[in-house]
This record gives sequence, structure tokens and C-alpha cells, in this order.
Amino acid sequence: MSTNESVLRRAWSRASDVSRNHAVATRARDLVRAVLPVSLRAPDTQEGAPREAVPPEVFLAELRRDVERHFAVCHPLLMRLVHVPFTRHDYRIFGLQHYSLVGTFTTYLELLLVKAPSSDQKSWIAKVLVDEYGEGSDGEDHAALYRSFLRATGSPEGEEYVTRLHQDVTGFVGEHLRICRDEPFLVGLGAVGPGHEWSITHMFPPIVRGLERAGFAPDEIRYFTLHVLQDQDHGAWLEEALRTTATTAQAQAQIRRGAMLSLAARARFWSAVQDKIVRYRQPENVHLRSQARSGYREGGQLTLRAWKTKLERAGITAASHA
Repeated sequence: MSTNESVLRRAWSRASDVSRNHAVATRARDLVRAVLPVSLRAPDTQEGAPREAVPPEVFLAELRRDVERHFAVCHPLLMRLVHVPFTRHDYRIFGLQHYSLVGTFTTYLELLLVKAPSSDQKSWIAKVLVDEYGEGSDGEDHAALYRSFLRATGSPEGEEYVTRLHQDVTGFVGEHLRICRDEPFLVGLGAVGPGHEWSITHMFPPIVRGLERAGFAPDEIRYFTLHVLQDQDHGAWLEEALRTTATTAQAQAQIRRGAMLSLAARARFWSAVQDKIVRYRQPENVHLRSQARSGYREGGQLTLRAWKTKLERAGITAASHA
């Protein structure tokens, strides 16, 4: 392979994986697709015939490796939380954006529970749902735990409902609702299993370290520490469901597609949170940041209250009290 082809192949893989700007990613894929031989392209999550099936345990091991190395899981914001001194107010900005994700995870699972084709698969999803409803956290659902964290950041009660959310924050929720409602069941399972449960055990430890560095007490950040432990179990439970279904090329392609779609949305989400923190820290320098990079539009942002109303009008509600 020539040097140019090697560079192009890496570029294809990078563009297919994720970018902070979806429009830029699309243009990058189109550009590389035009010049890179098909035989050298890395698989795209949304196009092409599925590769030949491999044993389920091999497929899942490869997928876990790819999840752990994904840009979303190693996002620069997460790395900065470990090494840069963030304040409680920085985490207030962080938490007000992140909270909107907390109360909708149960909805993804509920949508999949209805679609699950077998009783075994329903039982795995139900086990995760029971924990999300509060079984493993003294009866407090995860949204309630997160609100306790928000109060520790200095956020007054109710601020989470009236804060404007970046488009890629509500976009994350909307994308996962679409995946779990409209895509094949295994695409949804790939999104909530490898895409969520496998990745959170790697994304949350840097957050916990940053919170500890900022002076939060253990009981104030229980939402995050609980998830590091719980999601190890959740990931294992869902992996059992995946192992029994990831037996064909089509099934493996669908599971991978769901995981990669979820992680691409997660990467955009982390970049959105990073934008919000920077805009809070450096309001006078906002004009120096590229508005095109993230498609940032203050006027197009909804509050969580308005977003929930929009979802309810579409017939989508969550069992969580977020």
C-alpha cells in the first residue's frame, strides 16, 4: 500500500468513526470515498454488505475493543476532567446538560423490551430496567440521584428544567429514541448494550476523578460511582443477550451498527457539553470559536421542559421522574 493510500485509509476510518461536526464528517467521508479504493476502506456503520460472520465470542471481543478505543470514550473533555482543575460551577454547567440523558435511558429500554423477540432477551432487558428504576440505589431512581448531584454543584432546584440544551444534547436523546423505536431490535440492543453500558464504565471514571479533584464528597457523586459498578453488571447481562443473537453476519452487522451510531451521538454530545463549559468560562471569547464547528445556534435550543413536552406530544414518555 502506498503512503498516500495509507493516509487515506486512516482518514476514511476516522471520518467513518466520528467527528465533532456531522456535516464535516459527511463531507470528509464523501471526499475520501471519491479517491480511496473500495478494497481499502474501513467498514462504514451505515453502508455496505455485512462481512462474513465470526463466532459470537470473537465478534463481541472485537466490538468491545472498538468501543473502548472509540473517540467518544476517549473524548478530550473526559481527559481534561482528570488533569484540568474544573470548579463546582463548571460541573454545574456539565450536569445541567447531562441530566437530560439520565431520565430517558429507561425509555430506550422500554421501547426495546416491547420489541424483544424472545423471553430470554426480554428478561435481560428487564433486569437492567429494574436497576434503573432504583432497585440498586435504595429506591431512588437515577434521575433522583442526579438531582442530588446538581444541588451539590450549586444549581438551585428546578434549574435543570429551564436551562437551554445544546442541539447535540437533545440530538443525542432523539437519535436513541429513533434507534430503539424505528431500527431493527438488534440495532437498538447494540446501542444500549455496547454503545451505553460498555462505554460508561470507561467514560465515568475520569469524571469521578475530576469530581473528587473539585472537592465533591462521595455521597454527592453517588450517581457516577454507582454507574461504574452497576454498568459492569448491566453490560455483562446484555452481553449474554447479545451472545445468543450475534450468530449471523446480519445480526453482527446490526449490533455493530447500533453501537457505532450510539457512540457517534455520544461524541457529539461530549463536544456539546465542552462548548457549553467554554462559553461559560470565556463569554468574551466566544466570537473566536468557530460557529460552524458544532452548528451552535443559541436561538434553536430547547429547555428540558420544552423538550419533554415535544416528546410527549409525539407519544413518548419515560417511567423515570426526570
